[in-house]
Amino acid sequence: MRPYRVLGNIPRKRHMRFQENGSPLYEELFGREGFSGPSSLLYHRFMPEAAHDLSEGTADAMTIDREQVHAQGHLKGSDLAIESDLVTGRQWLMVNDDIKIGLALPARQQEALYVNGSADEVLFVHEGSGTLHSQFGSLAFGRHDYLVIPRGTVYRIDLAEPKGTKVLCLEVTGFVDAPPRYRANNGQLTEFAPYSERDFRPPVQLDAGSGAAEVWLKFGGHITKYQRDQHPWDVVGWDGTIYPIAFNIHDFEPRAGRFHVPPPFHQTFNAHNVVICSFVPRKLDWDPDAVMLPYHHSNLDSDEVLYYVDGNYAARRGIKQGSFTHHVGGLPHGPQPGALEASFDRPRETDELAVMIDTFRPLQRTTLARQITDREYPFSWHTGGVRGTTSIA
Repeated sequence: MRPYRVLGNIPRKRHMRFQENGSPLYEELFGREGFSGPSSLLYHRFMPEAAHDLSEGTADAMTIDREQVHAQGHLKGSDLAIESDLVTGRQWLMVNDDIKIGLALPARQQEALYVNGSADEVLFVHEGSGTLHSQFGSLAFGRHDYLVIPRGTVYRIDLAEPKGTKVLCLEVTGFVDAPPRYRANNGQLTEFAPYSERDFRPPVQLDAGSGAAEVWLKFGGHITKYQRDQHPWDVVGWDGTIYPIAFNIHDFEPRAGRFHVPPPFHQTFNAHNVVICSFVPRKLDWDPDAVMLPYHHSNLDSDEVLYYVDGNYAARRGIKQGSFTHHVGGLPHGPQPGALEASFDRPRETDELAVMIDTFRPLQRTTLARQITDREYPFSWHTGGVRGTTSIA
């Protein structure tokens, strides 16, 4: 997904002496899978480990809901309140050991430099714009951009307007990348991929910082506050294939078929036990007898989460921007009553815009998710007669 890139000044060979104005520079390997995976090399003016104090910070505000009723769910994300900043204000709704899924509706700018030490982050900017600053440089972003931020990136996001910002937040313990089937043997994205390297925007200019700096490290859901001797943005240059990128969802090239194509055609990112897909405006199935709706399906090995961004969702009613649906593994789900009949006369295209997350281990909802749950959603396929009155939320 990320092509090899050079920004700033680097030496001719790896691991060789390198100086600036007669002072030595310090090389840092920023690598995955130990020394065996993709990596970048950064060159610092000061030792990147140097710190003179540390203290305990806050922990993720998240409590798992212990209710043992596993129901299809509609979570009204639009009911969440504006809170804190883009880091400390993440409101987690669904989690497992592979991913955390939630929303951030910040009230103010990010307070401190921040680094996630145990997860890659995928931030989908539903509303808002700004600039991501890090040791890799500055990266401007806007509405409907994905920001993919590798773990270990020390960053601060400056928002154009905090209170007008809405961000879908995913913290993924696995390495987030393009699906292997989109790549040639040499790693290049193929002609069959729904995007190319040109669509992924890297940092374009190095950031600068000087003097002591506070950095918040999050590891395992807990923050430790490090007082660094020198600002971590002291990099004179770097090269490699691990760095933050921005990708706009409208640069995803959708696929269509004579009959309905399944979600893997819309896959955008891949990680261990996690799949992320983009549903974008597109033409629909062109056979005169095609059913222009998803077929009812049981994802027996995965939970499915859909985050609704914009447009009309023909298969689902009662959904609006900022809604989540959570369809649990082992149960079928699909279009609600009346959707099939309504589809017969609709145009053969859709304007829906949504992000889908499939997980291959069950998700648990949080107590916050319970507060915004539509209690009637599990019965939205019910077509008449008497149903039970057992509370599910």
